[in-house]
Amino acid sequence: MSRWQRYWFAEGGRHSAAVLRIAIALALMFTLARLRGTWPANAPGSPTYEGVYRPIGVWMLFGHHAPPVAVIDALWAIAWMGALFMLAGAFTRVATAVAFVAGVALAALSYAGTKGWSHQYNVVFIALLAFLGARGGDVWSWDAYWRRAKGLPELDVPRGYQWSVRLVQLAVALMFASGMFHKVLHGHMTLRWAFSDNLRHHLLVRYDLAGLPRPAIVDYLIDRSWAWQAAAALNLLTQTIPLTAVFLVRRPVLRACAGMFFVLETVALGVVMQLWNLHWLPLVAAFIDWDALLRKRDVPATPDGWTPPRGPSIFVIAFVVYDVIVAFTPSIDQRIGTYPISAFPMFAQIRAREPLAKHQPYSVPAVHFELDAQGPTPGADEALDYTYRALLQVRDARELQKRLAGILADAQRRWPGANITRVRAWLMILEAPAYPAPARFEAHPIAIMGEVDGQFRSQLQAKPPAGAVDYYADDIPDKHTGEVPKSGALVVVTTIDGKPWLVYARNQRLQ
Repeated sequence: MSRWQRYWFAEGGRHSAAVLRIAIALALMFTLARLRGTWPANAPGSPTYEGVYRPIGVWMLFGHHAPPVAVIDALWAIAWMGALFMLAGAFTRVATAVAFVAGVALAALSYAGTKGWSHQYNVVFIALLAFLGARGGDVWSWDAYWRRAKGLPELDVPRGYQWSVRLVQLAVALMFASGMFHKVLHGHMTLRWAFSDNLRHHLLVRYDLAGLPRPAIVDYLIDRSWAWQAAAALNLLTQTIPLTAVFLVRRPVLRACAGMFFVLETVALGVVMQLWNLHWLPLVAAFIDWDALLRKRDVPATPDGWTPPRGPSIFVIAFVVYDVIVAFTPSIDQRIGTYPISAFPMFAQIRAREPLAKHQPYSVPAVHFELDAQGPTPGADEALDYTYRALLQVRDARELQKRLAGILADAQRRWPGANITRVRAWLMILEAPAYPAPARFEAHPIAIMGEVDGQFRSQLQAKPPAGAVDYYADDIPDKHTGEVPKSGALVVVTTIDGKPWLVYARNQRLQ
């Protein structure tokens, strides 16, 4: 066999596959519970869904019509049933496939009302995809118990287990490795992402822009340049190390240590960014050689002339090639929509002005919602600004109308006694002063994107107007008048009845 074949189709791994089956099933159950609790207001099947539907993943096979509520309810039942059967190891291969299809369909559907997807669920479903076809039920399962009850011998298929275990390990490690790669890529293949004001501004955007209270550790980091730069450098390191486990299959202790960095990075995301993804943690099982730990490594030699089965060989090659291409090619995942396979550019954008070696002010565009209401709407501004921050990406007036109508309906549902009659969306530029000034944003209202009160009003157009215009460049809140620049971030405004309205926007951050 070639080195490639010897790697994927090594001997042993039966108990590792069983433990990994249980771990992935637990991760899936935690994911389904979280997904159910955070089902978005603009997803198909929700009361405020208004037809803003963009199929991704498996839903691309069914055209541009959202599934009915009955189908969604059935998928919930099927996904939970598949996860439970997988956990118990009953009809293991079928249960794994059923759990994957139903679960990933629900996760993809939760992003059908947005321009893109976030990444809190992807890695679980990528691991589940990598585990398809695995012999995870040959031991410690209902399937194994049933074989014994019928007087049949235990299954122990030579060279039939490691390919699944190692494929899941690669899939999980690639998540953080992809994040590290995109951060270095945004820094033009340097460490500028770490050794600049970048992390300070990411923390400002994460907390102050979202209206969230800063944890004590964030206050400490954000006020000390050495601290945020050290934290950023450690982040790159902890995202890189799990991938080394791929090369440590004969060093089980070092391989497990590499897996601990997966745990460390997952916990650090929660502590620093308050992005708690504890449903990822069971996947650390992929980094542990359970057969070695349980002293089950009585491994025979591979006979001469043996060739791997065709099906698993093709699956491994297709999975590795496609996952690697998507993980390391910027923006291709969101364009082709093959959810859950994804890149993971987690906070990869460099949020700092050139030259990066100098402390400078930082500004960022944002959306702010105003409500016309006869009663009180406590916390509405912060809640809507955070929940519907992706409205900033909308550049089509018809889509803006649909989304604003949905936001108005959601606000009326959430504050029923306030008699809300209108919602207005403002484009803002928030600017933070340069370090060592205190880290805080000052809000600059720029222009109204649109408003809905039974009628829709907006001045948004697809092309920049000709001639002299009022505009803002490079997300800096200083208004200019003149010809539209041909490059760079741009916001063009017009004044109607004393109020500024957004006419055109060109901004790489918002696309």
